Amino acid sequence: MPQDTLSPAPASVPAPPRATRAPLLGLCSFLGLPVGGAAGWLAGVANHGVIAGAGTTGVAIGVLAAAAMGLVASMASRVRQERWPWLGIVGAVVSTAPLALFLVSMLLHR
Repeated sequence: MPQDTLSPAPASVPAPPRATRAPLLGLCSFLGLPVGGAAGWLAGVANHGVIAGAGTTGVAIGVLAAAAMGLVASMASRVRQERWPWLGIVGAVVSTAPLALFLVSMLLHR
């Protein structure tokens, strides 16, 4: 006989314990700023005088690296079901702030 999957489980079966892991990846989402700064600096050093617009190339790479690092760490913390989910979300927002400022400055540049 097929089992009904829509009905709730009987009261005698306990619910599985919720994972409460330390928020390591949530804290790592704040590392987007220094990682993005380092990536931007390295890109600026590598592109110095090679192509036109080299002044903004390092900044563009840096802000994209910061946003990507914050987003990936935030998503990974949610997948791991870490404690304090707001920590990873705030870290992703903080790491994405330079990208938002960069885009606004490019829109208002001329």
